[in-house]
Amino acid sequence: MDATALGGRGYARFLAAGAYFLKKYRGVLNDLNVYPVPDGDTGTNMYLTLRSAARSAYTAGDAPFSDVAAEAAQGALMGARGNSGVILSQMVRGFAHHVRHRDEIDGFVAATGLREAALAARQALLKPVEGTIVSVAEAAAEAAYRIALHEPDLVRFLAAVVRAANEALERTPDQLPSLAEAGVVDAGGAGFVYLLEGILAFLPDVRVRTTAFPRRPIRAQVFKPTQAVGAMRYCTELILEHATCNAGELRRTLEPLGESLLVVGEKPMLKVHVHTDEPERIKAIAARYGVPTRLKVDDMAHQHHMLLIEPPQRERSVVAVVPGSGFARIVRELGAETVVTAERPSTGDLLLAINKCMSDCVYLLTNDADLVPAAKEAASRASKEVHVVETSDIVQGIAVLLMMRNEPSPSRERMREAASRSHGARLVLADGAPEAFFDGRSVRGETIAQTARTVVAEMRNGNRGLVTLYYGGGQREKDAQHMSEELRATDTGLEVEYYYGGMKNAEYWIAFDE
Repeated sequence: MDATALGGRGYARFLAAGAYFLKKYRGVLNDLNVYPVPDGDTGTNMYLTLRSAARSAYTAGDAPFSDVAAEAAQGALMGARGNSGVILSQMVRGFAHHVRHRDEIDGFVAATGLREAALAARQALLKPVEGTIVSVAEAAAEAAYRIALHEPDLVRFLAAVVRAANEALERTPDQLPSLAEAGVVDAGGAGFVYLLEGILAFLPDVRVRTTAFPRRPIRAQVFKPTQAVGAMRYCTELILEHATCNAGELRRTLEPLGESLLVVGEKPMLKVHVHTDEPERIKAIAARYGVPTRLKVDDMAHQHHMLLIEPPQRERSVVAVVPGSGFARIVRELGAETVVTAERPSTGDLLLAINKCMSDCVYLLTNDADLVPAAKEAASRASKEVHVVETSDIVQGIAVLLMMRNEPSPSRERMREAASRSHGARLVLADGAPEAFFDGRSVRGETIAQTARTVVAEMRNGNRGLVTLYYGGGQREKDAQHMSEELRATDTGLEVEYYYGGMKNAEYWIAFDE
């Protein structure tokens, strides 16, 4: 049965679910943090902000949606930490303003509420920058509006919004040069996506739908000495209680004294965040308009220095050839620096990918047995040290990447072991009839589902484990969901996950891990 309405209690639970995911992945976000300053605390700040919102929302109990949203907005304002946290608090506040007269909401109101949340975040910034959380939130809001016009079910609605947010996140390095230089996506934008994915994972009867790969590693630190904290080195925050001015007036007064200035809220309570060299002066000026409380001053230059005392060495880079855009996202999350998505990449394509890598030591995962000759030719022409990893398919490639997370310089034997332990099958439609290929054999069935069940049974060989479906071709998310449900029905103890692979030459890649 479709879920088409959300009440206040449900919203409180959504916030808690989002906070859980931010807590779970705060280390990843901290490692991604290079803008506006590389102080390594974006994940922590967003988590603490949303946790405060969730706690306040729960105090409203079974109140109407509007009351719960108002409590969440107040909690987010009081608990906002850092630039990203203050922006997130404004989004929670903008959403609360939009639903201020609602007992419950549907997908369309959620969509228009997201629009107002994104607008509130943009208006809070003196100089909005594209390629940040604001860009990701706006893209998600616009997609949400389009989706809500024809999709009443909140689960499918949110799943589509998450996909749009992820696509916007992948564009952030193209929008912001500092991200491209560091080779990362925006940390605040990634935090917003994690928040949405946490909500989606929480929904009833939803197994893994998230676009983030579940075994996503904590990335190596990306900070560089050139990404230094500027002259405005102190991150200064305070709450101004009993304020006699509005946010705009105080913002104009403080603007000459710092950067990344945010003044949010409404009389009689305002939140101030600014990067400055004069934190005491900020406090003194604020005191003219009210009572400064909860003053917090962090030395960002010291934080950045601590991150650089033992700068991580990029001992190796990874190039991965993938059959689709979904796989491209997955292998990047697992550590691949450069991805080749051409259906039959040439030696020149592979050489170009190798030359893009930052390290002088490159591991090239072919993920297709037919590409090995071209890969070896590219390696022989490269000026770098290139190790060709002869993975025969994308499933083996993912297995090797998972192993490489903890081994900076893995031996060929270790990579072969990781690849050999993986079991993968490619399911295609040959003249309209389903056929699956694995271990040099083929399996045919009357339907795609029957063929998949047969393949999974043979791959498992009686063993328990995890089945992962990567869908592409003519398959859509709802097809992958139904397929996973059918496979689970064959064995209640079988774990099944599904992800978008985006390949054109197969309906599914099926992986089995014991």
